[in-house]
Amino acid sequence: MKLHPPKLKCFNIGLCSETKQQGSLRLLVFEKVSHYYQNRCVFNDFSLEINEPRVLISGPNGSGKTTLLMLAAGLVTPDAGKVSFNQQSVLMTESKTHIGISASKVALPGFLTVAELLDFHQRQFNCEPSEHWLTEFGLNQYWHTKVANLSLGNYKKLSLLTAVMHQPALLLLDEPANGLDDKARLVLNLLLSDYPGQVIIASHEAIAVEHQQVRQIQLQRSESDLV
Repeated sequence: MKLHPPKLKCFNIGLCSETKQQGSLRLLVFEKVSHYYQNRCVFNDFSLEINEPRVLISGPNGSGKTTLLMLAAGLVTPDAGKVSFNQQSVLMTESKTHIGISASKVALPGFLTVAELLDFHQRQFNCEPSEHWLTEFGLNQYWHTKVANLSLGNYKKLSLLTAVMHQPALLLLDEPANGLDDKARLVLNLLLSDYPGQVIIASHEAIAVEHQQVRQIQLQRSESDLV
């Protein structure tokens, strides 16, 4: 799968051999989900099963792409219905250890330095940051920089690294290429090409599918309001 941003090299979502074998699993499930945001119905009795290892969700602004990822991560509770991953509610603490998310609505604590944030994440999930990816993304030189002082691109890199650091079985990425230059996009390509878990990306960018196991889901904006 490739995302083709204007005047930038394509963004590729690869499939590693281990991921290809997971296609038969019943992984992420939305069951009769309804959710409202500021008196607008975003999802109404919405049901969806996502078994594929690589999925891209697209749609216009306001169609619910980011909300769908937040629901999948258990960071937003639906007004009705249930979201489960591997037959367990995503709202359960145990489920959250198997889910990673990078999204603009999931803010990183600006008062921490890069080192402090990664140390906190390491202790929370009993994992270690990859020196390789820190170097490849060029974040090692910002080790003592506060998160609030990072550029948009470096903030995005840090968000991506914290999402994948504990190697979650379900990786949710909201506009992962936003703010990244060509070099960083290539690094992201490499990171995802070897990623063993299920990867679900929400993006407005145009795509070209290279592999039949990549599923595309197109959302439409709902105009329904509460009365």
